[in-house]
Amino acid sequence: MKFKKACLDISESLSILPYDIGDISDIGNEIGIILGKYIDEHEDGWDKDSFIAGLNHGISLTDGTHG
Repeated sequence: MKFKKACLDISESLSILPYDIGDISDIGNEIGIILGKYIDEHEDGWDKDSFIAGLNHGISLTDGTHG
């Protein structure tokens, strides 16, 4: 449930951003605001380091740095 709710919250937030021009930091900020509500440093897999690891992994799969 927590996973689906977090995904839905991120999707909804990004689809209604109040400005037309932004950059990648604006996307990161919006995601960070949402995930900050869900991150629990005591719950395995729901900590900031896990999110950053997943983000880095996803980027590496598309930019050719995955090793």
